[in-house]
Amino acid sequence: MFKIGIAGAGAMGGRIGTYIKQAGYDVTLIDNWEDHVNRINEKGMEIQTETKTYTVEVPAVLTKDVSEPFDLIVILTKSMHSEKMLEQLQNQGSIHEGTAILSMMNGLGHEERLSQYVPMSQIYLAVTMWTAGLRGPGQLLLEGEGSIDLQRADGEKDERTEYILNVLNEAGLNAQISDDVFKSIWSKATVNSVLNPLCTILDKTIYEFGSYSESRDMIVPLIDEIVAVAKAKNINLDRTALLDKIEATYPKETQGLHYPSMHQDFNKGRLTEIDYLNGQIAAYGKEVNVPTPLNEMITHLIHQLEMKIQ
Repeated sequence: MFKIGIAGAGAMGGRIGTYIKQAGYDVTLIDNWEDHVNRINEKGMEIQTETKTYTVEVPAVLTKDVSEPFDLIVILTKSMHSEKMLEQLQNQGSIHEGTAILSMMNGLGHEERLSQYVPMSQIYLAVTMWTAGLRGPGQLLLEGEGSIDLQRADGEKDERTEYILNVLNEAGLNAQISDDVFKSIWSKATVNSVLNPLCTILDKTIYEFGSYSESRDMIVPLIDEIVAVAKAKNINLDRTALLDKIEATYPKETQGLHYPSMHQDFNKGRLTEIDYLNGQIAAYGKEVNVPTPLNEMITHLIHQLEMKIQ
């Protein structure tokens, strides 16, 4: 049977993994949080939605204890942990020549980092618009609907892409094959590179940030830097559409009442993904000779805050 590993079985990994498991596939959740893994194995993954609470029986394993090969590995760790995760799985024989690696992580540059371990032809990139939360070890909070765009990292189409698409859609994850997944990745990264660090630095919800009358003056120059870097890398982003997308998150009835994930990570004493958002944009800017002083400053400010938790 086609074997699937979910590498990084937190909130989003739990949602993706349990949905695929319920579709009848052989799924294993892989994570380094021992309490989480133990509770899933003892009691199943408890899922709370807007209307009901139920349990999905799915095996979970600590990364160090993985000993079986997988045909598909979905990477949903935090960005800074992905390389160590993939290296461990490779060393433990879980990755073979036919293994597809599907990255659903936030941020930029994952295809470059993952290609250190497997050929680009085995790497698939996805942007997910699903949301998920963790109430505690083995306890998910799942609300709303979402979708997934995916594409092989080198842009080629193959039978494996179609197979992955079918797996995701049989699981009800509303997936489609993209003709330009990098544009989707950069669009989502732009939103995250604006709201995540600014709400973290200012200690505000998205609504509180957007309520400031001059918030647009703060974010437009930042968006312009990102659009310029993307253009130099042959990725055409729509500046106005990005601004609209960001401002559409401000109202309380959309995402306004939430703190972005970076704020949540920082306030739980965890390092952030800043180097894979604004930091990666600044790095690309240097490569293509596009100045990115705002992205560089924001990266430094977040690193300054992180000094409190190191």
